[in-house]
Amino acid sequence: MIFNLSYRSVLNRKTAFFLSVFSIAISVVLLLGIERVAKSSKEHFLNTIHETDMIVAASEGSIDILLNLVFHIGDGLKEMDYGSYEEIAKFEEVAWAVPLSLGDSFRGFNVMATNEDFFKHYKYGSGELLEFKEGGTFSGFYDVILGSNVAKKVGLKLSDRVHLSHAEEHHEHQNREFIVSGVLKESKTPNDDLVFMQLKTDEAIHLEWQSGHFVDMQIESERLSHMDIKPRHLSGMLLGLKNSLQILHVEDKINRYKGENLKVAVPAKALSKLFKLMQYFQDVLSFISIAVFITALFTMLSSMFSTLNERRREIAILRSLGASVKIIFVLFAAESLLIISSAIVLGITLLTLLIALVPSTISINIMPDMHEIIMLLVMVAVSLMAAFIPAISSYKQSLQDGLMVKI
Repeated sequence: MIFNLSYRSVLNRKTAFFLSVFSIAISVVLLLGIERVAKSSKEHFLNTIHETDMIVAASEGSIDILLNLVFHIGDGLKEMDYGSYEEIAKFEEVAWAVPLSLGDSFRGFNVMATNEDFFKHYKYGSGELLEFKEGGTFSGFYDVILGSNVAKKVGLKLSDRVHLSHAEEHHEHQNREFIVSGVLKESKTPNDDLVFMQLKTDEAIHLEWQSGHFVDMQIESERLSHMDIKPRHLSGMLLGLKNSLQILHVEDKINRYKGENLKVAVPAKALSKLFKLMQYFQDVLSFISIAVFITALFTMLSSMFSTLNERRREIAILRSLGASVKIIFVLFAAESLLIISSAIVLGITLLTLLIALVPSTISINIMPDMHEIIMLLVMVAVSLMAAFIPAISSYKQSLQDGLMVKI
């Protein structure tokens, strides 16, 4: 009966009810959205690189190295000498080393120059290697391998011919035609948005680029592919050690390396620093979301208070019929529960639609976890407690005042 009375009371104030529901629903979207994006982002970062003990580059910041060489975010790093890569790869503690070079692009996607060892040693998730959906690794000098998103968005398939661009789309390598030799399966990592080419090919096609300008040396592609060209520079390198317990020892050796000033980024440490930085922004956004919820709560209370005069007679009649103080409090609590439950359902529905419709490079969970359920229960509890404020005010209204006949 109480919920029926609350429902009928709400029907008489539809506009105020829907405004309260919508404003609280927005706060639900913000709170749960921020929580889910933060959690999914952390999982995405953690799953992107696995069993790589360290990343080496000529940079001062481990986060910069991680973001640039693994997630391909940010400005390019200072180049390191290829000779340094060769020497470090020969360290007795090193099991494998993979060179990486970024710089060129293809229709908005980054191009990474490396070698076939990348596909043998780079692992993600719980230790999976990148797999091919079509084709395979490099076989020809001008072969390129496409990430799943590149192939899908550009509409390319095996044996298609493409032209890469020097730097960021400003100048195309029009005299060098590449052939798609492989397409990777989707991995939910930044590699889905990469184009891979051979390191030696990358060095060769840039022979004609001097100080950022193209100088046509009239070198035929076939002849260029047979020239003995050795890479000179890299963006960085991935390292796997024979024993992970030697990380600190190898890091110290590289820090004391006399060839050039190099920096080691240990993925686990760099990710920890990145998460601390992300936590700050997450806390700020969560604070804003809580402020939105509190504002929405005041909107609900304002709606309840604004209708108290209209409901004085309603409450007075209930009390004259024997309704106890408890019943009056439950009536307001039921109305608050109806508003907050409707808002939560609407908020979760809107958030689910946003996740489904808005394209994202990370996989965001749709179902709420235990932490989110606790957050929602806290919101319900706070709303119910807030409902006692107008209930107390209503209780203090005089029965005689409520039944007074005014002429």
